Amino acid sequence: MTNLGILILCLCTTVCYSLPVDDKASRPSATIDSGIIIGTTAVEPASRATVTKYLGVPFGAKPERFSPPKSPERWNSPYDASDFKPACIQKFDYPDAARTLKMAWFNTPPPAAGESEDCLNLNVFVPGSATQDAKAVMFWIYGGGFNFGTGSLSQYDGASLAANHDIIVVTPNYRTNVFGFPGSPDMKETEQNLGFLDQRLALDWVARNIAALGGDPKKVTLVGESAGAGSVDILVTSPPDPIPFRGAIMQSGQGSIYKQNNNSAESWKILARSANCTEADALTCLRTLPAEELKSLVEHQALRFGPVSDGGVTWNENARKDRIGSTKKTPLIARVPVLIGSNADEGTTFVYGRNDSRKFMRDAWPEATDDIIDMTLSLYPLGSPRISDDFQQLSRINTEYMMQCPSRALASDNRKAGIKTWRYYFDASFANTNIFEDSGAWHSSEIGLVFGTYPRQGTTPFQGELSRQMQNAWARFIKDPEKGPGWAQHPKLAYIGGGVNADDDARPAGKAIMTVNPWLLDLRCWLYDGLFDKVTGLAKRR
Repeated sequence: MTNLGILILCLCTTVCYSLPVDDKASRPSATIDSGIIIGTTAVEPASRATVTKYLGVPFGAKPERFSPPKSPERWNSPYDASDFKPACIQKFDYPDAARTLKMAWFNTPPPAAGESEDCLNLNVFVPGSATQDAKAVMFWIYGGGFNFGTGSLSQYDGASLAANHDIIVVTPNYRTNVFGFPGSPDMKETEQNLGFLDQRLALDWVARNIAALGGDPKKVTLVGESAGAGSVDILVTSPPDPIPFRGAIMQSGQGSIYKQNNNSAESWKILARSANCTEADALTCLRTLPAEELKSLVEHQALRFGPVSDGGVTWNENARKDRIGSTKKTPLIARVPVLIGSNADEGTTFVYGRNDSRKFMRDAWPEATDDIIDMTLSLYPLGSPRISDDFQQLSRINTEYMMQCPSRALASDNRKAGIKTWRYYFDASFANTNIFEDSGAWHSSEIGLVFGTYPRQGTTPFQGELSRQMQNAWARFIKDPEKGPGWAQHPKLAYIGGGVNADDDARPAGKAIMTVNPWLLDLRCWLYDGLFDKVTGLAKRR
């Protein structure tokens, strides 16, 4: 069986799910502002600690397509929150080979309840420990490039974190792709980023209701990965008023050093034409199209939709400038403590099957001259550490340009502004989580260790120890962001995983997290500083 097949089997059969308690008479309940919800109690296998789950709880009414979310109606009968509800409609582009790979890597197993436009629901995992203190809350925002994702994926099961670390975990859905970021010129500017509005409505639901579930609405920490990390940063730099969170964790992503999506408006026009809608009535016409047909048109044409400028309602176009210029007296952003980091081999999934470093750089960096490209490639010579061939060269460039160096830049910007910031670098891969040969510490591979949902088949003692230490660090930050995760602030860095790989993953426990000076890891980041300054309007005029 291939490594990918092993991973899929493990995820489908051996992920650390909590075990349900079948006695319906003992089912827990809570009263929220929409009515009574009935959950389930389960036992987390490793520790035998109990956890209460409220799954698929509506935080929004069924949304009208291409319209802002609204709060749900009250229900008169108790709401059965024992099962996951549908994910929002996802987008996996053709051709079929690329689509199949992406679904295998990031959507296996798929959402248990399928997909639907009626998807504004969230899941809450509450520890069963009896304490009088209201608990800290982890508000998880999933990634997926604003194309796919759902809060109900098995790797986001919050039972282990809740049961073992006495925090509440909330995993909401939000709309993505054309359903969440349509880019229609006929929509109000302030209503363009529907997915971000969904996130804010879910966060507002937490502020209103988490106390009824044992949580403290004043102790909410935003946590996200990839596009979810970008969403966290966007909430930090364009926060609701009053600010409904006190900390932020950004895993493999940020939203301040980011080129705006310029494809949504053009993609909207192409979509309207392919659906035989006239430009004058495109919005009305596309609202009436069956959802599956709309999804198919978008996927087969690989149309790109993403966040756009909305007048600052959900997205601060001057995020980096405001972060650097923020002071305690003039807080231009939410000045909350931040934990940010990236993985050692982020690029392997993004450039899989490619070895054309020069073309990649021209596409990703249009302003670069041939001389700049030549200089860049010379800094990633074949034969240097972790660069044995053209694919690894391209992966290393992508890793540093897209993830590692932007996280370093954000941490440095926060330090200039006097905002507490901790940084990590995740460098571990295991035989039971590799998705292809030499995938390494691939994009999102740390999530299962943070949630404690990594496959148990073929695991090693060090893998378990690494997960426990990562959970401890994340939970420590969530419980008290001001004190941080347990290592020194930036410019120091936590080197997580010790570089363990599939060939030597029996490394002994005790070396899971080490505080280091990152100058060697970040040696090439200076190369991109000027580009980041230009993208964010900080470049000095000559």
